[in-house]
Order: sequence, then structure tokens, then C-alpha cells
Amino acid sequence: MIKKSIICHNNNMKKKYYILITIFLISIISIYNLYCAKFISLSYQNLYLKQLIWYIFSFALIYISSKINPNFILNNSKYFYILGNILLLVTLIFGVNVGGSRCWLQIGSISFQTSEFMKIALILSLRTISLKRYSKLKFFIYSTILTLVPSLLTFLEPDTGAVIIFLIIYVSFLFLYKYPKKIYYILASIILIFSGLFLYLYYQKQDLFINIFGTSFFYRMDRITSFTKGEGYQINTALDSIKSSSIFGIKDYLYFPESTTDFAFTLLLASCGIMGASIFLIIYLAMLILITKLKTDKYLKISLLSVLTIQLTINVLMNIGLFPIIGITLPFLSYGGSSLLSNIILLTLTLKKVSDDTYL
Repeated sequence: MIKKSIICHNNNMKKKYYILITIFLISIISIYNLYCAKFISLSYQNLYLKQLIWYIFSFALIYISSKINPNFILNNSKYFYILGNILLLVTLIFGVNVGGSRCWLQIGSISFQTSEFMKIALILSLRTISLKRYSKLKFFIYSTILTLVPSLLTFLEPDTGAVIIFLIIYVSFLFLYKYPKKIYYILASIILIFSGLFLYLYYQKQDLFINIFGTSFFYRMDRITSFTKGEGYQINTALDSIKSSSIFGIKDYLYFPESTTDFAFTLLLASCGIMGASIFLIIYLAMLILITKLKTDKYLKISLLSVLTIQLTINVLMNIGLFPIIGITLPFLSYGGSSLLSNIILLTLTLKKVSDDTYL
């Protein structure tokens, strides 16, 4: 029995190392991709150096966290949740306005996206109430309230992508709680009804829509719905860049907005070609498969898998014109210190050993 336990532990440790290797390989691809971005615009000249620094900091964080007991973070989730919402409120009022949205909070020369760290606080809070073994009704009410508060604050910024990530996390916890199928059908029906009402106001009652949601959100919706009409400078130039790429990339880069964040995958196709993008996807999928096989806390693992898988899927579909542009970046590939750090923190918490009753 002891021997079997040792073997399982060793296998788990191997998977953790393999996961870190995949992250390291993705970091190399990301930094090279951002290096190629400097040929698109002068504003991207030093992004690869900044991303290199963020990755060095992230790997240092992984090493330091391996020496620290994670229970302090896990046991104080409510304080992180409160702090996260306060930061979202401060961002909404005093945040830096970029492209009509207040998603960034600047302190001195450092700016960060508060919704990225709220993502971790929400996961930890939902995990905490999951461990309390509430009745299904109580859990549904509490988890809904916990998700609605940051979603509303983020929606007002507005940051559509972050709201979707919060909802993905929320739904993943509902599935873990194993409700009867009819509950999921009812929830899906409610979402469809509200979505239908929302779209009716947008298309048929635009003045009322603007009065309720504001002008900036109306134009953001206009940007999203341009996808259905095959319009939009951003997506069209990105698709032109993809069409110009070959097996190993292109020599002449085309400019397209958000090429280092939302459209980092398009940039990868341009810089490394279909071959390079395929290698990246294989490494990324290998990382996801390794995480699924990891023996660790099920709440953290499912949350991490849900976020990484959905973001990868939506981002790639966005880049090839099969999904509206909603501001979803590709974790570990797209430029961004806030996104990288938040995902690394969630990954390190998932890799750590926690209480046995939450293993999966």
C-alpha cells in the first residue's frame, strides 16, 4: 500500500514537471512572437523584453510558491474576494481609460488589470463555499451572488471578456456540484431569455439600449455584431494576414490592431506559419491533458482547465473569423503581465498539494 502511494506521488510529480516544461516552451514561443511584433508597429518594439521579464518573474514565483504552504491563501478567500471587488470599484472610478473602457488601474509607472486577479479571488471563494457542503439551493444562491457582484462591476467598465471568464468559472462550479439536469435546462432558458431581450433592445430599441447601458457599450456591441456582417477593420486585416502566411510564416507583416493581445494567434501564424502555430497548439493541448491527469484539488483544477480551454477556443475562433471579437486573450501567448501572473498564480495553487478530500 505504501509502495503504491509512493508510485502515485512520483507519477504526480512527473506530471507537474512536464506541465512546467510545456509552460517554458510556450514562453519561448510567446517571447519570439512578440519579438516579431516589432516589425508590425514601433509601439511594439520592447514588448518582447517586457514579456521576458514577466516570465522570469512568473517562474521565480513558481519556485517560491513551491516552498510555501498554500493554506494561507486558500483559507482567507473572503478577504481576497472583498479586496478584489474594492479594486474593481476603484478601477471603475479612477481607472485608466483605454479604448473606451476603464479596465486598468495605474499605480505610478505600473498598470494592472484588476479583473484578472478578481478571477482568482472568485475561484477561491466559490471553492470555499463548495467545501461547506451547502444544500444545492443555498449553493446556487450564494455562488450566483458571489459571481454577479464582480461581473456587474466589470460589465460597467465595460470588459466583456472578463465577464465571460467569470461566468465560465461560475458554470464550472455548478457542474461540480452535480445538479439535476433540469436545473441546467432552466438556467440555460433564463440565459436565452435575457440574451433575447438584450438583443431586442440593441437591434430594435437603440435609444433605450444606450440609456440603460451607455454609449460606449453600444459601440462595443456594434463592434461585436460587425462579425455577423463580415465587417470590421480589425478582423479583416487579421484575416488578410492569415491568408498571406505560409507553412513557415511571411516576410512582409501586415498591421492589424491588438496584434499582441487579442490577435496574438494571428501574429503567430504570420511569424511562424501554419507549422509553428500547429506546434504551439500541440504543446498547449499537451499541457491541458497533463493538467486533467493531475491528482490535485478538483475545484482549482477544473477552474484552471475551464479558463484555459475556453479562452484558447474562443481566441483561436476569434482570430480566424468564426467568433465575435470580445476581448478574450490567449493565456501564456498574448502579451500582458496581469494575465500571465494571474494564470501562473492559479497554476501554482493547482500544482500544490492541498486537503485530500478535494482530490480529483
